[in-house]
Amino acid sequence: MQLLKNIIMIINYKYFFAKNISTIFSLGYLSKMPGTLGSIVGLIIGVILLKNFSFEVFIYIFLILLLISFFAVNEFQKKNGYIDKSEIIIDEFIGQLIPLIFININFVEIILSFILFRFFDIFKIFPANFIDKKFSNFFGVMFDDIIAGIQSSIVINRLLIWTFTNNSDNSLSIFI
Repeated sequence: MQLLKNIIMIINYKYFFAKNISTIFSLGYLSKMPGTLGSIVGLIIGVILLKNFSFEVFIYIFLILLLISFFAVNEFQKKNGYIDKSEIIIDEFIGQLIPLIFININFVEIILSFILFRFFDIFKIFPANFIDKKFSNFFGVMFDDIIAGIQSSIVINRLLIWTFTNNSDNSLSIFI
């Protein structure tokens, strides 16, 4: 009997952990725009990490969070159904970290990374729309936002290359 209680307790803790990671400690339940909230949290934490740690440490933290997120969303969906529920916002958090990898940490580029990520996340341009429609499990939940992060990174990269060839201070100040 005690073994059964211990197993149930472990299962409940596993779900508790998965729910808190998937919803970023229940922030996903607070907003009418939970995806935007998840992106803002990702942006703030990402900038703090990049300002206080080396780039390599940031990448390690990102990869660890990515793996934990896959596990958490999978466990959360086991209990709540295999759909992309709006309260799952860890995917926006992870997706928003991706364009931060490719920018200088200044106000204009941070805001641009947020706007572009939200654009690609909301409009789901191919292949994100294919992933979103084809996969409703944790893979689909996570990868459409990873793709949106990559797409926004590509646009930012193109803008940076364009501005580097058109101004000398290597920033997006041309937009100010």
